[in-house]
Amino acid sequence: MTRRPGGAKRSSWHTYRRRMTIVRLLLRHARSRDDLIKAVRMELGEEAYPEAQEAAFKHDLDKLKEEYNCQIVFKRKEGVYELQDLGELALLDLSDTVLDALKIIEQLGKLLPGSINLSIFADQIIRLLPPSRRDALLDRSSVLIKTQGQSHSPPEPSVIDKIRRAIRQRQELEFDYTGLNSDEPAHYRVQPYGILIRPEGHIYLDANRVSVTPSHALPKTRNLSPVQEFRLDRIVADSIRMLPNKLPAERVGLQKYRIKYKLSKEVARRRDVASYFPETVFDYHSDGSATVTATVTNLWQTRQVLLRYGHVCTVLEPPELVEMFRETARGLHDIYLAGEQTERSLGE
Repeated sequence: MTRRPGGAKRSSWHTYRRRMTIVRLLLRHARSRDDLIKAVRMELGEEAYPEAQEAAFKHDLDKLKEEYNCQIVFKRKEGVYELQDLGELALLDLSDTVLDALKIIEQLGKLLPGSINLSIFADQIIRLLPPSRRDALLDRSSVLIKTQGQSHSPPEPSVIDKIRRAIRQRQELEFDYTGLNSDEPAHYRVQPYGILIRPEGHIYLDANRVSVTPSHALPKTRNLSPVQEFRLDRIVADSIRMLPNKLPAERVGLQKYRIKYKLSKEVARRRDVASYFPETVFDYHSDGSATVTATVTNLWQTRQVLLRYGHVCTVLEPPELVEMFRETARGLHDIYLAGEQTERSLGE
C-alpha cells in the first residue's frame, strides 16, 4: 500500500488537536467519556475519532498523562473525568504586576458571595500557572484587601442567578421583599437593570419599581421616582419569578441630581480629597476649604457616603438632600443632646 506524502504528519497534528481539545473541555468542568467524544467531534469534525473511539479516547488520556504529566482522574460515582492538574501544559506565565492583580481578585472572591463567581475565575486562572508562578502568587502576602464590611447573610445563589438571567433577557421580575418599614414582606414587580456591590458588603438589585402590594410598604421619604435598590439578602428566595413582560427600549424615571457640598479645611487643605461620585469637580479655596459638585442618581446612598465626613461637610444642594441631612441631624439631636438640654434646664 502506497502511503501519501505528509499523511503521517497530518495524522499526528490531528491527534494533537484532539488531545488539546480534551484538555480545554475538561478545564471548563468534569465530563463523561461520551460527552467528551461528542464535544471533540462537534469541534473537529466526525472524523476526529476512528470507529474504535473508546480505545482511541483511552489512548489520548494515557498520552496526556505520560507526555504532559496531566493529572486526569475518573470519578466513578459521578461517571466523569476530572482534570486536577495541567502538568506541563500549565503555560500561563504571568508577570509580577499581573500576579498582584490576580491576588486581589482571589481575595475579593473570598469576601464576596460565592455566586459572584470571582473565586471560580481566580481558581481557573491559577490552574493555568506553572508551579513556579503559583508559588510566587502565594508569596504575595503584602497585597491585602481590607473592606469596610461584609454581609452577614449572603443572598441565595438562586436569587442572583434568576436576576442575572432576567437582566440578560430584559424581562421583568416579581418577588417578595422585606424592607425597612415592615417585618412583613411586600410583593414587588420590577424591571431589573443591574447588580450593585456596595463597599459595606451588601449586594443590591438596581431596578425600576412597577408595582408594590401593599402600597404603604414604600418608604415614606421616597419620592415618586420608580427607581429603587433592593438588598438581595432581603428578597424571599422561593418567591422570585421571571415574568414574560419585556423591559422598555430605554430606561425611564432615572432621575439625576446635581449635588453640591462644602468641605472644611480639616479635610480639604491638602487638595487630595477622594472622588466618590460621577462627574465630580473640586473648587479649592484660599482658606483651605473646598466646594464639590457631582452628579448622582441615589440620594439615600449619597447621604450615607457624605455622613462619613461628619461635621466638616455642609450639604448645599439639592434641596431634597439638604432636607435628608436636616432629618438626620434632628434624629441625632434627639438621641445625643435632648437629654443633656433637659438636665441643663432642670439645673437652672
